Amino acid sequence: MPPVKVILKRIARSPALLTAILYALPWVVLVILGVLWLAEHDWLLPFVAITLGLVLLLRLSLLLLKHLRQTQSAAPVDADPAPIVTANPEWSARELAVFNSLCTEIAREPRPWGDMRQLSFDLVEKAAQQLSAGQKGALDFSIPEALLLADRVMIRLRRNLHDMVPFSDRISLKTILWIWENKAWVQRGATVVGWAWRAKRMITNPPAAIMQEIQGAVTSSADGGEMKNFSLALVQQIILEEVARAAVDLHSGYLRFTDEELLNIELGSADFDKQILAQPNEPIRLLVIGQVSAGKSTIVNRLAGGEVAETDMAPTTPDLTRHALDIDGIAYSVIDTQGIDGSEKVAETLLAQVLDCDQVLWILRANRPARAPDVALLRQIEAAFAARPLRRMPPVTIVANAVDQLLPDWPFPEHLLPREAQATIAAASAAICADLTCREAIPVVSEGAVWNLDQLISTVAHSASDALATQRNRRRSTGAEASATFSQEMSRGASGLWETGRLVTGKLFGR
Repeated sequence: MPPVKVILKRIARSPALLTAILYALPWVVLVILGVLWLAEHDWLLPFVAITLGLVLLLRLSLLLLKHLRQTQSAAPVDADPAPIVTANPEWSARELAVFNSLCTEIAREPRPWGDMRQLSFDLVEKAAQQLSAGQKGALDFSIPEALLLADRVMIRLRRNLHDMVPFSDRISLKTILWIWENKAWVQRGATVVGWAWRAKRMITNPPAAIMQEIQGAVTSSADGGEMKNFSLALVQQIILEEVARAAVDLHSGYLRFTDEELLNIELGSADFDKQILAQPNEPIRLLVIGQVSAGKSTIVNRLAGGEVAETDMAPTTPDLTRHALDIDGIAYSVIDTQGIDGSEKVAETLLAQVLDCDQVLWILRANRPARAPDVALLRQIEAAFAARPLRRMPPVTIVANAVDQLLPDWPFPEHLLPREAQATIAAASAAICADLTCREAIPVVSEGAVWNLDQLISTVAHSASDALATQRNRRRSTGAEASATFSQEMSRGASGLWETGRLVTGKLFGR
């Protein structure tokens, strides 16, 4: 393929390039027409002369600014400037004098970073010598003193980092490490983005873009190198003054708990005592589960002794509905759930509710043999509790509802069931127990001529003791999980603090 066709084909595949060309084309045409207009009116040579004059004037201005800055830098400065780092207000006059003398020995010009370790060690050594009349050296301090000092310094550095560096609490160390390892590519990307922004600014607002370019050129040419050196010297000065402050604190005996810290320790102990107090029982959280139109809301009404839940042949509980009931003298918080439909979303919702409940009432229709969704959900629940050995599984009461639909002669006089009806109900209950692997399925009739609801209420109330034990276990386990998470985070923080202290000590003292 000829080179021209290759180029055209690549251009056609690059919408960004075509967009840039379309943006630049009007300006190119405008420049060409402007040059032709200037030539036609014999203003081309004056325009060129004025342009060269402005460039020369700009260059002379840059040279003048550079000369003025060099003159200012050569001017004598205060021989004893004030330290940047604030002193400890508890210091005596002698300790403050030692700190000021150490700060005056810190040079105000940039130096190689490799020299910072020796300079820091010299500051600590001088502080020890001056504060102890020559009896102590730089490393004459105990491990608890070093750890307490590291704790104080880390807290102050963390506060300064949070206050001075935006989004520092949202940037992970992994991101910072990646940027450092790919700093060349990051710098190139920043350069490309900068040029793209300048091009966009030139296209959208040429006059303002030209003025900003001139301002940037003046600033960067006049004080770019000087500002870089000034910033480097300032950072190094702050670091060395922090070392001097820490050295004076270390060797003057200010490493002790303050009254505020002691008060916080006492308050922390009191808070812990409050947390471990026995908590009163809450109403038992009874979760009602079943397929769509299994009769959940109807049975909730029967447990309440009145119409508290809407009932219909269509699904009537699209989400969770809570009812505060009193069942056989026991306070219950009954949660009527949406029907099991075999979907993963509903199964996840119900599983989360089971993990947060104390007792389960599982409703199945005796005349509905399709129990695969119930079996699947029950297996998920059992697996979830098996994965949480510290959690106690709530007691589950299985109900075989609508057994009257299996008996064509229902209702029977005084509910005296003949042997054939008893055998039919027993077979239906056994089939449900075989599918769900349960010991008992209580047969009931919740609509029309209700039957066996007293047995259901008695069974639910009989499981109240197990439900309360499940409630206490759930609350204790949830607190233990939260405490374990907090302990893990504290352990990670302590490990990070120890590693940071080790690295800092190695950098400062070469050990």
